[in-house]
Amino acid sequence: MVSSDTEPSKRRVEVHVMVPSSYARDASHLREKTSRIGFLCRALAIFRIDKLVLYHEEPKNPDVGEAILIKSIADYMNTPPYLRKRAFRLREDLRYVGLLPPLNIPTHPPSPDLQEGSSEVREGRVVKMGPAYFIDAGLRRLIPSKSGMREGQRVYLLVTKRGGRLRYKSISRRKVGVYTGFRTVISESPIRESLNGYGLKIATSRLGRDVREVVDELRSKFNTLNGPVCVAFGSYKRGLEEICEAQGERVDELFDYVLNFAPAQGVRTIRTEEAVYVVLAVLNFIL
Repeated sequence: MVSSDTEPSKRRVEVHVMVPSSYARDASHLREKTSRIGFLCRALAIFRIDKLVLYHEEPKNPDVGEAILIKSIADYMNTPPYLRKRAFRLREDLRYVGLLPPLNIPTHPPSPDLQEGSSEVREGRVVKMGPAYFIDAGLRRLIPSKSGMREGQRVYLLVTKRGGRLRYKSISRRKVGVYTGFRTVISESPIRESLNGYGLKIATSRLGRDVREVVDELRSKFNTLNGPVCVAFGSYKRGLEEICEAQGERVDELFDYVLNFAPAQGVRTIRTEEAVYVVLAVLNFIL
């Protein structure tokens, strides 16, 4: 694996976050929706989340437009700034992306120049110019591409500067040791089916068990897991108990743990965007 002592590394076990597609529905304007989604994406990047799963509170009446908006903005933020003009055309749902904060993850380097003796992992995209193919990795010039690559393909490069010259090595995402951002998927299935394949499933709830009671237990489980961890959140209108009940399920039967991450909270309700920061900060400490 390729990593650096100064960059955040990947976790041994992936952590996925499940958020309802109605996450930003109550915001009255696209500008406000965009800012709120950016706030969520920053939290996921700060705590090195690997995947954002958007689920529908009511699978028979899905928030398709809201889910697509969240995914579009999340994909935009996870794309390095130097590739966004190639990857995204002008679209109404991206009208206010100028308000978004940068993710500043390791594969989004701030400068097209490398210092002598340094190395960094860069995400690139294959572009076609005439009969030839090149890789745009945000450097001063395009990099000649190997045969077999297709236009628009995403690639990762280890770029090193030695003796004033840049050297490039293509690496697979699996072997990139630094954090590369999160993927966003939309689940059209009920919660029960969306939870398939997880090694540990955690529901967040004000009515759940105090997380302080299970810190050692969780830490022990994390150290022996083979599958990814899922952390699920409710919506601005309904907690996970109500959402599961509406789908004919019991939250304590679907999840391994139902936990309160903010015991003795001083406010009547905690918004989803606030809960994400609270929960992921505590989990980061446990991990």
